[in-house]
Amino acid sequence: MANSAGLEGATPAPPSGWNAADNGWLDDLKMLGRWITLGISAGGLGGLLVGGIGGRLAMLLLRFTTEDSIKGIESDDGFLMGRFTFGDTFGLLLTCTLLGIVGGLVVVFGRPFFPKRYVLIGWPLAAGAIVGSIIVKSDGVDFTLLEPKLLAILMFIAIPALGALLIVWLIERWQAWWWTDWKRTLVAAIPGLPALIFFPLGIMAALVGLGWFAALRVPGVRKLPALLPIRILALAVFGSLTGLGLLALGNDVLEIL
Repeated sequence: MANSAGLEGATPAPPSGWNAADNGWLDDLKMLGRWITLGISAGGLGGLLVGGIGGRLAMLLLRFTTEDSIKGIESDDGFLMGRFTFGDTFGLLLTCTLLGIVGGLVVVFGRPFFPKRYVLIGWPLAAGAIVGSIIVKSDGVDFTLLEPKLLAILMFIAIPALGALLIVWLIERWQAWWWTDWKRTLVAAIPGLPALIFFPLGIMAALVGLGWFAALRVPGVRKLPALLPIRILALAVFGSLTGLGLLALGNDVLEIL
């Protein structure tokens, strides 16, 4: 993202980005379609690998470090602790893939407002804080019974943070050939297919895309991400959400430990 104000950045393939001149509604549709599919695909793969497979491996490790008395107890997420079934594993992989897709969409739509030099730090920090504060709860079953508690906490903060890091890295690497190298694009798009099956997510992505498209047709809107006050406001909102997540997470961690 050499030009941090534009969705298109240093990508060699048109169509235009936010900071470019208005070349028509068709170019805007192509640009949005390109970035939405990139975010969905990179997010799906990141969610599957880190959240799904990584999460399952973390649960497996905690199975061996925690007493056998927890086996059969229902976790906060509805899984039976200590029991690994195909259905539960598939459900976890699918859920994490879908959550990754949401994360990928957030990243691509937030790119115009986010300085490139902070991308690989900001997004993982926000994901670790915000998602970690949702996962780690002092009043739940998971983090009161699992041992060692500190290991469980650290792993389930690290998983969303590393997932976000992988998603951002994939987006930055894939943008150079996305929609220009069709063979690689089709293969890389496979993790994003659940967005087509899970209709609410696909509809959400389409509606957000149409909203951006409508905004781009308003004179002057495409220049907004380059304006310093807008960028400061966007980063202030981003920082506030991250800070609130860290505060909530810190309170829960202190109560658990």
